[in-house]
Amino acid sequence: MSAAEALTRRLVDLADHGRRPRCGDPGGHELWCSDDATERAQAAALCTGCEVLTECAAAAEFSAVFVWGGRDRTPPPARPKPTKQVAA
Repeated sequence: MSAAEALTRRLVDLADHGRRPRCGDPGGHELWCSDDATERAQAAALCTGCEVLTECAAAAEFSAVFVWGGRDRTPPPARPKPTKQVAA
């Protein structure tokens, strides 16, 4: 079973029992995909104690969502390459 399948199975199990992780709350799920680093840090902190944290972290590498498994996985901005100075 893939990591994504394991996560899906755990999420379905939670839903079957009337529960969902904080990232699935209709009123705040956008924190996990925010362009704002402060909001992503808040989302990562909200992952603490999550019932699917292990499965979420394992599935993280296959997702475009920024915050997975309690960690902000947003790629750092590309640094501009230094320009070469040509001596006159």
